[in-house]
Amino acid sequence: MYQQLVTHNGKFHADDVFASVILTQLFPELSLIRTRDEKITDDENNFVYDVGGGEFDHHGIDDQRQHENGVPMAAFGLIWQKFGETYLKTTMPTITSDLIVKTKAHVEKSFIIGIDALDNGVTTYQSPAFTISDAINDFYDEDHDLESFKSAIAFAKGVLENHIYKTVAKLIAEKEVIEHATFISDELLLLPVAGPWKDYVEHFDKCRFVVMPRKDGNWMIQGVPVSHGSFQVKQPLPQINKPWIIFIHRTGFMGVVDTQEHALSLAKSLIDNSLL
Repeated sequence: MYQQLVTHNGKFHADDVFASVILTQLFPELSLIRTRDEKITDDENNFVYDVGGGEFDHHGIDDQRQHENGVPMAAFGLIWQKFGETYLKTTMPTITSDLIVKTKAHVEKSFIIGIDALDNGVTTYQSPAFTISDAINDFYDEDHDLESFKSAIAFAKGVLENHIYKTVAKLIAEKEVIEHATFISDELLLLPVAGPWKDYVEHFDKCRFVVMPRKDGNWMIQGVPVSHGSFQVKQPLPQINKPWIIFIHRTGFMGVVDTQEHALSLAKSLIDNSLL
């Protein structure tokens, strides 16, 4: 059994902080120290990560370990790859094994790859907005190294757990949506229940519109994005004045009407280019 968790001292980053979230959860009995002392990092009795050149350090010149999209792995990705399923079982013990596997893959794709990319300087993932990495770095206090690191871990724990819970909820809701989805045509999908649908629909190139209920009792017609994550839709809704049309967004990406029948009629008329 390991004696302690060991990562590097000095300036910390999102990858070693999030890796620490997982490890402190799985090994709560172990103390955590931050050092570059080789006597400690080379000790096989310690669990060493993001330093020391071992299995969970990504700084080697010849390290070729990558995510599926080619982004190099950092400490977070390496720890997730090894312990992600165990961490999910510990965090959410009631979810099924199948859902654990799907959640692990989804969290890696939607969250972990971005952290690893930033740590490895993959500029494709850089954003002008304030990032999670920026938030993590703001905790650093050179005069109170370990204390600020633990504060960053506590913050990161909340972020990661919330993302996992939201991911599980999305996957469960998406399953229900898919089970009830009906293609009226290749270009029009009817969802009798509301829920996440974009990841599912993007696999159908011809689909242009999705019709679904709203919680307020009205119905929505929404354009299908041209690509994953895009705000541009394949066919925007024009501004139409009808007594049963409640609202059409100025960009045309969605509209709200009073009934399912009117929503389907509007979608079909747009597809046929025969406005009502």
